[in-house]
Amino acid sequence: MINSTAIFACSDLLATIAYYKEVLGFEASWTWGEPPSFGSAYVGGVSIFFNVNPELAARVKGHQHWISVDGVDALYELHKAKGAKIVSEIADRPWDFREYVVEDLNGYHLRFAQLSSGAVPPSEPFPEGVKIERRKPTPEEFFAVTGPTFGHKEPMPELLERTWNGVVALSPGGEVIGVLRIMWDAAGWFSIWDVAVVPRWQAKRIGSKIMKEALELIREASPGANVHLFTFKRGFYERLGFKEEKVSIRRV
Repeated sequence: MINSTAIFACSDLLATIAYYKEVLGFEASWTWGEPPSFGSAYVGGVSIFFNVNPELAARVKGHQHWISVDGVDALYELHKAKGAKIVSEIADRPWDFREYVVEDLNGYHLRFAQLSSGAVPPSEPFPEGVKIERRKPTPEEFFAVTGPTFGHKEPMPELLERTWNGVVALSPGGEVIGVLRIMWDAAGWFSIWDVAVVPRWQAKRIGSKIMKEALELIREASPGANVHLFTFKRGFYERLGFKEEKVSIRRV
């Protein structure tokens, strides 16, 4: 069995724990030391440790921690009512999660998320005038589609620099409305990342179109290559020939 607990730097331990209990709804806590220099707050299966380190805490603004929850809409309303600092409003995200982001007292961004319905919505015909281009999106184009909280810790310019290729969908007016990235992992091995379409253009077969274009691009460059991706979305990728597989970890 493997478990993991995040340790957050903080400048005021007692104030931080009080915020997690009184505003964010964590149920219990403990502290260690006199005066306290280490502690934790927890609720359900989630616990977060806190370590007094003001110098580090001054530099953590925007660091992210993802928390999977049930009843994300009710939790969002509770956090708003309690006065939590909402930095990203609740919405259905392109990566198939309903999610919002709260900033805690020290600047950490807590991403509360719930898996959206696994059903694939019926699609409209592919829109006339939409263009598909084989190229990497620019950082500005990427964030215009995905939003600022897609989850990458690495700065986007560096991440795109390491990206092998990509596919971009453009509206009839030239607006970027869909993106994906392709990584070259090893000879004959590729992976597809960050498949996203802006909400108002979803369910119009744009996601399928850019995925098919990406697969064709890979096959032309490396016939017979293995292509993998990580996704929680069921149904959509199976239509494109992907099969669900289990990942195992072995220790030597």
